[in-house]
Amino acid sequence: MDRRQRVLMLTHRVPCPPDRGDRIRAYHQLRALSGWFDVTLAAIADEPVADASLAELDSLTTNLLLVRARPLRRRAAAAHAMITGRAITPAAMLDRSLVKRLITLHREQPFDTVLTYCTGMIGYTRALRDALPDKPFRHVLDLVDVDSLKWLRYAQSTRGPMRLVYAAEARRLRAVEAGQFVPFDVLTVISEHEAREYQTKINPRLCPHVVPNGVDLERFSPATSPDANEPVIIFTGVMSYKPNVDAVTWFARRVMPRVRAAVPEACFEIVGKSPSPAVQVLGELPGVRVVGPVAQTADYLRRSAVAVAPMSIAPGLQNKVLEAMACGLAVVCSSAAASGIDAVAGRDLIVADTESDTAAQCVRLLMHPGCRAEVGGHARRRVLERYRWDHALAPMQNLIQRAHTHAPA
Repeated sequence: MDRRQRVLMLTHRVPCPPDRGDRIRAYHQLRALSGWFDVTLAAIADEPVADASLAELDSLTTNLLLVRARPLRRRAAAAHAMITGRAITPAAMLDRSLVKRLITLHREQPFDTVLTYCTGMIGYTRALRDALPDKPFRHVLDLVDVDSLKWLRYAQSTRGPMRLVYAAEARRLRAVEAGQFVPFDVLTVISEHEAREYQTKINPRLCPHVVPNGVDLERFSPATSPDANEPVIIFTGVMSYKPNVDAVTWFARRVMPRVRAAVPEACFEIVGKSPSPAVQVLGELPGVRVVGPVAQTADYLRRSAVAVAPMSIAPGLQNKVLEAMACGLAVVCSSAAASGIDAVAGRDLIVADTESDTAAQCVRLLMHPGCRAEVGGHARRRVLERYRWDHALAPMQNLIQRAHTHAPA
């Protein structure tokens, strides 16, 4: 093609600043794709967007379309979807004013490819197809995680009426992921584990392409004097997200007493934005500190001795684990958190699932600086080998280019 291809990227959060998992991936995808294509970004702003972020996004895009999330409208749309048998997530994300703006753009200058980032934004893709059937485009669906399985795990771990809601959402999203709501030409996921899960649980006839995450290796780098670290165990993440809340609650209440019995000066720091009331109350426990949001997570990682990621529900590829590994920390994580990461358990990270095993591994690493330095060194090297952003995102660029000449996947 003589001109640059026009790509519409749909994201359920504004991808700048890249301060949480879904934003990190979307931000780096946008940066990479803007070097190859003319990118229109359409995103939902669930919080105010700083001027610096707007300026950066504007520099990366041909068109920048943002709409503010409206919580009351979202709840109403979610309730209506639940009653009428549709998936809640895409219904809650759909904003009619943004749909109209996208239809106008596509009518005037048709998009060659639509990149739907997560199933939550797939309603916009369907609206474009339905409104302008004479202007076809290729559809690349980046599931990131197989979201329906997350909702199924929520259902399995919940009692009461919400169990039924979660189970219904899992069932309905499964149909979306299988292409029954909107067909796709290319399907991508974040890890080999998610690809296997998709083939096993969603569609055995289709193998998704794997486009992993990377790490900002300059920002997340090891401490200059790691042996000087205090006996701090750190957890990072958005602290209103249910899997994170469940993980830190379990670790603070069930594991830390065992750790402090062996290492009385040990401290557990919970670092991340939006700590829920259930997280805030953990700060009353001995040796637990709820730090909350910080300017640079890397600074807190570098002054810690051990990072933990004890999530029982951990879809996709855990950025918190990769970032800690990039900082040269020894990471103790659940088998669920380790499942999406291409690393050798026992060498690059430590896997533990029970209270006693998790505590024992943390104590061992706290009491033996040489051991944690060895694990942390292997961790950093593994990230350097496997999780550079330029290497990670190359498949996405290729898939979008190929989508114009290849038959649907």
